Amino acid sequence: THRSGQGAFGNMCRGGRMFAPTRQWRRWQRRVNQGQRRFAIASALAASAVPALVMARGHDVEDVTELPLVLDNAETVTKTKEAVAILERFGAYDDVLRSKNSRKVRTGKGKMRNRRYTQRKGPLVVYAEDNGIAKAFRNLSGVDTCHVDRLNLLDLAPGGHVGRFVI
Repeated sequence: THRSGQGAFGNMCRGGRMFAPTRQWRRWQRRVNQGQRRFAIASALAASAVPALVMARGHDVEDVTELPLVLDNAETVTKTKEAVAILERFGAYDDVLRSKNSRKVRTGKGKMRNRRYTQRKGPLVVYAEDNGIAKAFRNLSGVDTCHVDRLNLLDLAPGGHVGRFVI
């Protein structure tokens, strides 16, 4: 019949469109002045050197000697096994395990919308030149890598909370 499939468009049908759909009033992107952006990144970077703020974010940094953790010759690492060994030697692997063990199934409808899992953030590895360090750290759960010239405020202060553990 000609009425088959038309329930997908009625407002009284399950799975149909809603009555009087809401308009999109939200501004998802906002323009921010260049100076304010630079100031925010500098502030977030400075906060990563304050142990109280890093611990308040939930990072496990009791065994770490200094914040931010500065490593020599870490950019030449090419294997994930070597990266894990370096993190264990400087006491930073506890934070990676904290992130890895926090992977839980999300509550609510997000499970159906390709956002099935939630997970804590681990350390942020910042490098000057990539001689394999990005590939070595990319398979570690919760660890993000970033070039020093392309520091991002969303990486330095996830969720708007400053004090990320930076290596």
